[in-house]
Amino acid sequence: QGCVLTGGETSEQPGVVDAGTYILTSSIVGVVEKEGIIDGSAIQEGDIVLAISSNGLHTNGYSLVRALLKANPGLENEKVSGRRFIDALLAPHLCYYQGLKGLFGSKELHGLAHITGGGIQGNLNRVLPGHLDAKVELGKIKILPIFSFIKEKGNVSDGDMLRTFNLSVGMVAVASRKGAATMQQHLNGQGYSAYPVGEIVKGAKKVVFSGTVKW
Repeated sequence: QGCVLTGGETSEQPGVVDAGTYILTSSIVGVVEKEGIIDGSAIQEGDIVLAISSNGLHTNGYSLVRALLKANPGLENEKVSGRRFIDALLAPHLCYYQGLKGLFGSKELHGLAHITGGGIQGNLNRVLPGHLDAKVELGKIKILPIFSFIKEKGNVSDGDMLRTFNLSVGMVAVASRKGAATMQQHLNGQGYSAYPVGEIVKGAKKVVFSGTVKW
């Protein structure tokens, strides 16, 4: 079977992609009715912030990790949760559609944020209304071993870990207080790990951390 390449660009990345090697990437465009868009405008004071676990780095933090491996080449073969560190780093990005598709029509789902570069603070704030904050308790985040490993081996500060990585939270759902438990149950039933880490309070479109990360 053939594949038609209708457009795009060529990105040269010396030191990352070897000469003669080609990597093809693509994007998917979704279509949704305007009234079905989940843009965070429905978020209200008292809503619950649900963390949906990641399965690793997903697509962010690799510059820091490459520097760590360059300084300590032997780390790639050290074991993290029974796997070589290098294999754990290359785990494919978890897809959340299967778990979320059954919630898209729910009036109790008020907001969604994909946690990428910038971490929870740099992404969840984008969907908050201007008069509200998200208060997140760091001690409630269930940290994956790979992040504890990176922090220890690289002597990375908590602040840098929070800004650079998803830190075990690949997606955040903001749910009404009455619908949060049902939403959590649905996501867990679909094979994801969802749990409350905070709530929506009055504020100024910020994500406010409390407590400390339990590494």
